[in-house]
Amino acid sequence: MRALRFHSYGPPDVLRVDELPEPSPAPSQVKVRVQAVGLNPIDWKIRAGHLRLLPVFRSPPRGVGTDFAGEIVAIGAGPSTRRVGERVFGSLQPFGREGALADFLVVSDERVLPIPDDLDAAQAAALPVAGGSALQALTDEAHVGPGQRVLVTGAAGGVGHFAVQIAKHLGAYVVGVCSEANAAFVRELGADEVVDYARDDYTRRSDRFDVVFDAASVSSFAAASPVLAASGVYISTGGNTSALLGAAAAAVMARLTSRQRAIPMLLRNDARIWQRLLQLVRQKAIEAHIERTISLEEVADAQRAMETGHGRGKIIVRLS
Repeated sequence: MRALRFHSYGPPDVLRVDELPEPSPAPSQVKVRVQAVGLNPIDWKIRAGHLRLLPVFRSPPRGVGTDFAGEIVAIGAGPSTRRVGERVFGSLQPFGREGALADFLVVSDERVLPIPDDLDAAQAAALPVAGGSALQALTDEAHVGPGQRVLVTGAAGGVGHFAVQIAKHLGAYVVGVCSEANAAFVRELGADEVVDYARDDYTRRSDRFDVVFDAASVSSFAAASPVLAASGVYISTGGNTSALLGAAAAAVMARLTSRQRAIPMLLRNDARIWQRLLQLVRQKAIEAHIERTISLEEVADAQRAMETGHGRGKIIVRLS
């Protein structure tokens, strides 16, 4: 089978399509023929080596990609709630060497969910990491409610475009920070205001926000604090190891010096949050915007573009 991998950390050029034996499912695992994979910033950050200092992180050679959708073609020994032929989606843990960008993968049957009949594979593959990050940040961490004011950086991106939709669904007044080229798109998502980061610095605004969700991981608690309400919350997705450590330090400092909070978010990427995302899809509260669909051979160029931070929604890889 084909599998996109890298054998050393580095730029997108280190990616290559290898031929590997097809995996076989162990007990409590399913084998999935992959149809679609959603690209996430964590994919290129892993490839570039930004997370290699984490103790649980396994070094190359490594596969690429976490979020996937496809069809179950085999089930490991023992009882299972899944069945051969079932359309499913899910997400791999990012710490191992396996990657979703392969013709086949094996995964615990607890890490897949059935795809609803009215949802295609591309839309399903777009949900777990990006949608889950936005949902966890705004509901579980910030507890956003009606009438609150929420600012989202990277509002046009994979996580950000879900965050704008979810915040509006929760009844918040939403300000999206993005480029001028993406302003109309962010307004269509439901943002009440759009800030062009090239022209205006949101940290110099005179108004205050209950939540600043730094979906693009381009700011900091220190920068956001002046525009936070007295008990406001700053949440960062943490772009790399140093960003995570910085956010953790900011969380301690915030508790010592004010009623404001800084939250370094670690995504609980599992079936429970995917179920909640599906409920929002059914309610038509969120929809994944697919910027484009590409082939396995085009992933390196797509990652190169993603590193610029100017994406709009999600990029999906289609596998035959």
